[in-house]
Order: sequence, then C-alpha cells, then structure tokens
Amino acid sequence: MPNKAFEILRNGTKCTAIFYTNITSNAVIDGMTGQSVNSWDYEKYELKMNYSPSLSAQITADYDTWLAKAKGAEKNMEAQKVRDYRDNLLNECDIKHCNPEKWTAMTDTEKLAWATYKQSLRDVTVQEGFPYTVNWAVMPADTTGKLSDVLAAAAGEKKQGAYMQSALAAIQSSTK
Repeated sequence: MPNKAFEILRNGTKCTAIFYTNITSNAVIDGMTGQSVNSWDYEKYELKMNYSPSLSAQITADYDTWLAKAKGAEKNMEAQKVRDYRDNLLNECDIKHCNPEKWTAMTDTEKLAWATYKQSLRDVTVQEGFPYTVNWAVMPADTTGKLSDVLAAAAGEKKQGAYMQSALAAIQSSTK
C-alpha cells in the first residue's frame, strides 16, 4: 500500500512525482498459506518535471491541481502512443495496399472499403474513451495478391527475360 498520496523521486535536477489515488483494500486468500491477507488496489500517475526543494510543499498545498496535471500528462502520453500506432497503420496502408499502382487496379467496391478503413483510422481520436478505449477497424482483405495477379506478373517476367536474352544475342552477334 502506498504510504502517502504522492512521492517525489529525484534524479539530479529532474524528478518524477508519483501520485496515488483511489486506494482500496481487498481481502484475498494467500495461495501459499490459505490465510486471508489485504491486497491494495490504486491508480498511479507520474509527472516528470524539474526538481525544486519546495516542490513537496507546493504539491501538498495544491494537491488536486498537481494530480490533474499528472493525469493530463498520462492521458497525453497514451494518446500519443495510440496516434503513433494509427499513423503506422495508415503508412502501411498507403505503401502496401493503396499505392497508385494497386489503387488503379482495384474495383470501386475495394476502393470504398479501403477509403472507409483509412477514415476510420483517422477518426480514432474522436472515439468516446480515447485514448484508453479504442475500437480498431478491421483492415480490408488485400485482393492484389490473387493467384491470377501472380501468374500474370510471372508471365510478364518471362516475356521480359526472353526479350533480354534476344537483345543480348543481337548485341553479341553484332560485335563479332
């Protein structure tokens, strides 16, 4: 159980203030002894800042404001993690699935599915519960890797290989 509502961990001129809230005690059975023991649940928030010798007194004098700052900092950090993940999904989508070559080969239905998916990713930040609760859209199936596409690409490579061989033969015979 936390011994106090907050603590300050100093690291040179910097520090981390750790806040503990909503502390509750629960009786649980110890798996080794079978005895009832207290278990403590609590919320923990961290706020990194410059150290000041009067920091503890400042926090004590206006605890609620400092706690709100710590909660806001955590929420901003979690929101940035979700945005970074979302941005990676959007980049992967653009590079692997929605690049101009693949986009022009898609049907209107496939284009709509991808456009809807990408808009869903952009709208993640306006979901209720963001950043702690996020409902991720399901990525549409990538239909550009169908067997017919692979076979067509292989046939194109064969033609290109045959062309290169005949061009090389022509060059070799003209240099003799």
